[in-house]
This record gives sequence, C-alpha cells and structure tokens, in this order.
Amino acid sequence: MKHPFSGIFTPDYDFVVFPGDVARLIEQLEGPRIDTFKQWTGDTIWAVTFGAGEDWSRKKKLFVSRPHAHEPAGVAACAELIRALAGLGIYAQGWDAWRETVLEEFVITLVPDANPMGSVRAPVTFWDGSHISNERFFLWMFGESGEEVGARFPRVACWDKREVTEPALLGIAYEQIDAHTFVEPNRDYRSTFFKSFFELNDRYHYEVWLDLHQTEFVNSDRNCDVHLRTCLYDLPAVMQDKHQALGEALHACWRRAGGVPRDRPSVPYQNNETQKAFLNAVWRPISEKMVHAVTEIQNNNPKTPNEMQVHLQLAALMETLHWMRVS
Repeated sequence: MKHPFSGIFTPDYDFVVFPGDVARLIEQLEGPRIDTFKQWTGDTIWAVTFGAGEDWSRKKKLFVSRPHAHEPAGVAACAELIRALAGLGIYAQGWDAWRETVLEEFVITLVPDANPMGSVRAPVTFWDGSHISNERFFLWMFGESGEEVGARFPRVACWDKREVTEPALLGIAYEQIDAHTFVEPNRDYRSTFFKSFFELNDRYHYEVWLDLHQTEFVNSDRNCDVHLRTCLYDLPAVMQDKHQALGEALHACWRRAGGVPRDRPSVPYQNNETQKAFLNAVWRPISEKMVHAVTEIQNNNPKTPNEMQVHLQLAALMETLHWMRVS
C-alpha cells in the first residue's frame, strides 16, 4: 500500500523532537484518544491512539514507543505518523485513502517520548556527529562521573543518589522516579514508560510492539539493525518465528529505503549471562505474548544525517503495518 513516507525529508525539514513541540502537536489533534502519564518531575508523557472508535477490538493492534531521551529520530518519526494519520500539514491532501485504510484496519498507539524529563535537557535537537564526539555523547547519555572528570557514570538499570557519588552530568537517558531514585526507562518496571505500556496494554491487548531506538554503529559500515529480545530462543517456536519474520521484514525494507542493515537481525547479550538473565526477567513476560522488535538506527554520525535517521524509522513503521496486515 502506497504511504506518505516513501521519500526522504529535506535537511531543513521542521521535525517535532522536543517535549514542548510534542505537546503543541498534541494540542492540534481532534480525532484520536489522548492519554497522559505524569513523571515524578511533573513532565507529561503523551500516548496517542488512533483507530480506537467503535468496533476497535476486531482490528490489529500496534504499540509504538521511543524510550531513550538521547535517540530523537524515534520522536520525529512518531510525530510524522501522527501528523499523517490526523491529516495535518503536508499530509492534509492526497492521503485520504491511505489514512482511511489504516484507521479501518488498525489500532495504533504512539508514545513519541517516554522520558521528556531527559529529552528536555538535550543540548541538540538531533545528534548528527558534526561537533559532539561519541565519547562526549556517551557522557550525555548516561552521565559523567562525579569522581573523575571525563569518566563515564556507570550504565545501570537503577541507582540511588544517596548510595553513589552523584554524577557531574546527569545522563539524559535516566528518569527520576522519586526524590532519590533514577531508572533507565526500558529496564525497570517502575518507569513511567512501563507504567504507560501496562495500562494501555490492559485496555487494547497489543499484538506487536515496535520500540524505536538508536545506536552509534562505531567502526561499522552498517547503519540500521533490529534487536530481537535476549529471550528469543526461550520462547515457544511460534513466537520465535514471528519475531524473526518481522525482524527480517524490517531489514529488507531498510535495504529498499537506502539503509545498510546488518546481514540479519541481532539477538544481543547471548554470551553475557548476567545481562541476558536481567533482560529476560524484564522482557520475557512481554515477548511471550506479543511480538516485540527494537529498531536501532545510527546516531551521532554524519554518514546517517537527521533526515535519513527519521526516514529509516518511518520505513520500519510502515513495514510493520504491512507485515501485520499480511501475517
């Protein structure tokens, strides 16, 4: 099915990325259902659900999210799909048939920014690799040590500032959930990210979850990959097949869209039993019941400029809808 995102955006396109811009986009919407979830800091996480009118239960159901505040292309991609499904801006004319088909066949929930308290502190709209080194970027992600200048604060699922030397630079990936505790949103059920998913999943019972991420692909000639869950080989055979089929479909769509994916979808941490066990405890209960795929698009590298980052995320979104239609 022809969709609005076949071409690549121009370098000067006005993408929606920061939390204030997301809020202003939400204010323009009239048709979809809007749910809000408050972070401890008072920041608002928005969930936008299309296709949830009468007789929605017969439709295929997709959940889309962007959990990490240092990975802005996912926010921009969600915002473009929201604009297109709402018929806003450049999508106001010419896409009625596509829009009607999607809304007739799908319930789609988009959570463009699952950690606005982190996103609002980003020093740039996009990480394009033009002037911030990867080493400095890593400090922005998970923090700079308060004990050694220039050293990374450890990446952990959660930490309590009473138990550590506070970072000199608080990593924007973390969410503060009380006066002392910080969590990485996609690794701790106490995060507002997970709270929003569990509440909405109880309502809609999603079949597929597309999680929009980015990584650096350091010293690699590739710029996109699907990460399947660490628990993949522990899942029932039918769920293994579904996860792998979606992953392969996304890799194929990226090749058509001008991306350079890895040869096949990745299943990370297979040789790290500690990380594997931890992530399995978080994600296996979810992956047993729905297909969950993580996109990884290159971040902070001039080889993959901002407009291509968003283009590849949108290609994955459109391919996921197609895969759900034909599966």
